[in-house]
Amino acid sequence: MFQMISMELCFSVILFSWFFFMFIMLVYLCMNNFCLLFSWELMSCMSSGVDFDFAVDWMSCSFSGLVCFISGCVMVFTVSYMKGDTNLPRFSLTVMLFVLSMNLLIFIPSLVSLLLGWDGLGLVSFCLVIYYQNSKSLAAGMLTVLMNRVGDCFILGSISMVIVLGHWNMLCLWDFYGFMCVNLFIMIAGMTKSAQIPFSSWLPAAMAAPTPVSALVHSSTLVTAGVFLFIRFFNYLSNYYWFSSFMVYISILTTIMSGVCALYEYDMKKIIALSTLSQLGVMMMSLGIGLPMLALFHLYTHAMFKALLFMCGGNIIHCFSGKQDVRQIKNVSKLLPVTTMFLNISNMALCGMPFLAGFYSKDLIIEGLISGSFNMVIFLLGVFGVCLTVLYSMRFSFYTVWCNESSETYNNIGDYDIKMIFPMSMLVIGALWGGFVFQSLFSFFSLEFFLPLLMKLIVPFLIITSLLFSFGFWDGNILFKKFGKLNYINSSMWFLSSFICYPMLSNFKLVSNMSLKVVDMGWFEIVGGQGIFSINKLFLSIFEYWLMLMFNCYMIIFMIMIFYL
Repeated sequence: MFQMISMELCFSVILFSWFFFMFIMLVYLCMNNFCLLFSWELMSCMSSGVDFDFAVDWMSCSFSGLVCFISGCVMVFTVSYMKGDTNLPRFSLTVMLFVLSMNLLIFIPSLVSLLLGWDGLGLVSFCLVIYYQNSKSLAAGMLTVLMNRVGDCFILGSISMVIVLGHWNMLCLWDFYGFMCVNLFIMIAGMTKSAQIPFSSWLPAAMAAPTPVSALVHSSTLVTAGVFLFIRFFNYLSNYYWFSSFMVYISILTTIMSGVCALYEYDMKKIIALSTLSQLGVMMMSLGIGLPMLALFHLYTHAMFKALLFMCGGNIIHCFSGKQDVRQIKNVSKLLPVTTMFLNISNMALCGMPFLAGFYSKDLIIEGLISGSFNMVIFLLGVFGVCLTVLYSMRFSFYTVWCNESSETYNNIGDYDIKMIFPMSMLVIGALWGGFVFQSLFSFFSLEFFLPLLMKLIVPFLIITSLLFSFGFWDGNILFKKFGKLNYINSSMWFLSSFICYPMLSNFKLVSNMSLKVVDMGWFEIVGGQGIFSINKLFLSIFEYWLMLMFNCYMIIFMIMIFYL
């Protein structure tokens, strides 16, 4: 056990050291106003060269530092959460491989080399989701990896099309006859990785992974890879008129779907996962209205309080013997006061309460939506998504924190484990001050929108109104008792799994079986090994027949000539 704990703490020290190194690099690059680009030519064929590029700029350094800081907190949290697990070293190495894949995705600007991080995230996430070896985890892992493979196929398609440029560096692309198709492929790949509609069903399913993995995946790694890819390609994607409208509609639909479904969910981890999906919709909405730096800003602030929220939920699950149903978890405020405080702070930051981390980014995004050239319907749907965030966050707190009705007694529960309290204490600083610090450090994050006073106050007004409305909304749970069918529809995520995942997988299975029978067991048998063997056998038999015939004729002629002479 000492060796396992030392391995965890060693990994956390490495991650925190990389965080400090990235912070120093960030300060150095910002003060000197330049970036570094390393390029290593791996091979050159005709006019195309495969290079391993490595870009070090303020965006990659800040994002990598944030990822490693959260990963270090997660590794410290893992020491206590997964205490006694016999496969803990394997789990720790897999998590470190996951962090390495995310860092490769952040620093590599080449589409070909990008697959190291892009595919690494998908494959390592599959290994982490199926960590608990049961049928449910296997089904969730297969759904996760197959949905992510859809985006991988589109990345490969874009690589095959960009080959006409002679390079794959995304910083130096230019327009050509198939560039619109390349951008479309990149957009679909980013939507699958960030779980936008209709690829949203894998995100709650990935909750089969251990809670430390969920804290890492849903804060700063897997789901944010698609958003980061959009930010890298934004200058190319924004050149097409359909990108803005399409992304705004898709993102708002994703935000509303996830918010409504979170109101009807009882699994604690799935509620937090759906809140992640809602905030990913907000980031995509920021990209749709033409504000990529605000999307990056919200990505940073969201990573801090969402990792804290998952750790608080993981501590509650750990103390309540693995229970995840919010109807079975009661009286947390008295049993776990420190965790309750951290949970309320992260929930308030998620809702966008003034002067917390989420407020600085989300308020600017909503103001950008208000000042944009969109109609009233888009505006109303956008603010409705903000109200839904408050409603499901308050419902989550009502069930777990403030409900005192408990049929079971827990005497040994308390905030005594320093290995759980320390990482949450580190992240709560980011949830409180992260937005202000990021906005002070980076001028890209401090945009100004000149709006009337009523429009400026609309977001805080909606948050406070939704907060007051939620106090009477959940009393008695009347809504869910009257509308059972609505409960069933929303708890199944609008049948996305039934309409999108299972038919797609069954059709792929049908096509695979047909290709197996027609191609592999059909034409390939004729033109492949069996066919070549049959043709060779036929030619050799004919050749043998004529050879024996010619040999017999030769021997007859030879004997006649001997007797004649």
